[in-house]
Amino acid sequence: MTAQTLTMPRLGETMEEGTVVGWLVEPGKPFKRGDPILELETDKTVVEFPALGDGVLDAVLVGPGDVVPVGAPIASATVTNAADWSDGEEPAAPPVSGTNILSMPRLGETMEEGVIVQWLVAEGAAYGRGDAILEIETDKTVAEVPALYEGRLIRILAQPGERITVGHPIAEVEGQVEAVEAPPAAVATAPAVAAVVPAAHVPKTDGRLRATPLARRIARQKGVALETLQGTGRRGRIERADVERAGSPAPGVEVEGTGGRLHLLIHGFAGDRTAWAVTAAALRRAGHRTAVFDLPGHGGNDAPAPDLAALTEAAMAVATGLPGPLVLVGHSMGAAVAVALAARLGAKVSGLVLLTPAGCGPQIGAEFVYGMAGATTAGEVGHLLRLLGPKGGALSDTVLAQMAAQMARGRLKPLAGALASPEGRQRVDLIRSLETLPEALPIRALFGTGDRVVSPTDALNLPPRVAVHFLPTGHMPQWDAPREVVELILKGPRDE
Repeated sequence: MTAQTLTMPRLGETMEEGTVVGWLVEPGKPFKRGDPILELETDKTVVEFPALGDGVLDAVLVGPGDVVPVGAPIASATVTNAADWSDGEEPAAPPVSGTNILSMPRLGETMEEGVIVQWLVAEGAAYGRGDAILEIETDKTVAEVPALYEGRLIRILAQPGERITVGHPIAEVEGQVEAVEAPPAAVATAPAVAAVVPAAHVPKTDGRLRATPLARRIARQKGVALETLQGTGRRGRIERADVERAGSPAPGVEVEGTGGRLHLLIHGFAGDRTAWAVTAAALRRAGHRTAVFDLPGHGGNDAPAPDLAALTEAAMAVATGLPGPLVLVGHSMGAAVAVALAARLGAKVSGLVLLTPAGCGPQIGAEFVYGMAGATTAGEVGHLLRLLGPKGGALSDTVLAQMAAQMARGRLKPLAGALASPEGRQRVDLIRSLETLPEALPIRALFGTGDRVVSPTDALNLPPRVAVHFLPTGHMPQWDAPREVVELILKGPRDE
């Protein structure tokens, strides 16, 4: 055993100091390699710092709220192997220049995989050293990843929502990259676009309350006692969703962000809440709040979905529990739900945004609607998703297989028949409903000129009061043109 002084770690290339949020191990207590011992906040994220080796924490030198420069002492410990804590004994892999593959970075000692939240640099765009190029969610936090070298993003290989193992390719870039070692036998797992199914509760085996930093922060903001929650994460860990469910207006609703307008995002047929991952993150970055949920028969919501009325009632249960005013954003079938909510919620709704709305014309893409409702194989799902636009065919085989397993349950077959005939005749009339909404309510509609599910010419049927916009996208403009869609949503009510 060796006496060791623990110092403030450098958690990112540009980090110069960190704020101590709290110690997770008490003085005199032992810890194992990989155990979180300290929660830190940097200018980019909040993260649990894991032990780099076995040992016992002797004394802490800094406390919650202290701002400590990188490399300054924070605690003393007795460790089994001092070499585990050495900084830089093993030289880092040399950077490589030219055209290279950017891999999923390791943002923490115990990180094994991450979910792409959004890319902050477009394909073909240049970036400088230190520029944030993408946002990643791990099991502990959500963080922006800065470029370690200047370069240019040539091609994106991992799309928003995909869960990628550390060391696996995420983009092709022009410029230097740093090698990232993938874990042994690493296998890419399903991205977040697959259905959200709560994990079984695993009892805590060591008596210590396990919670991610984001969960702890949100619990403090909401005044939720972590001890009262049942964690659904690995080894019974309490995660962000567990805390948000405890304070949510309805089961399964995720409300995030502080201040600004509250946007209720309603997904389309065969989608789920994760279809809004990039949009919701961008709205929150702009200083607004978002609320997302799964409609009946979709994602993790197993409630029956026989028709549009059932979906509307479920959405009403969510909307009535949210504070007003609300901006309703609906995609495709979700646009019809949003219009129905606007009629019933009245003055509580301050804006209505309809993305490629169904119900505005006589025809709809029956191949997609009936195909997804009856799909049973990954090949079928992959073919149908390509009908949605250029990003539809970019999902991995693992994701397609999980989506096919969800579709094979047959939950959407009754709903498909309620929305359209097998020949593609629409059974939803959005025009009549729009004409009855109050004149003071601002309404915007967006159509994709390359949409193969809803015809862009349906825009000609909308009432004159609806502000219509067109983009060169497919049926999923929030995937194909995320920045433009967010800008449209943020135009907001006319009186602002």
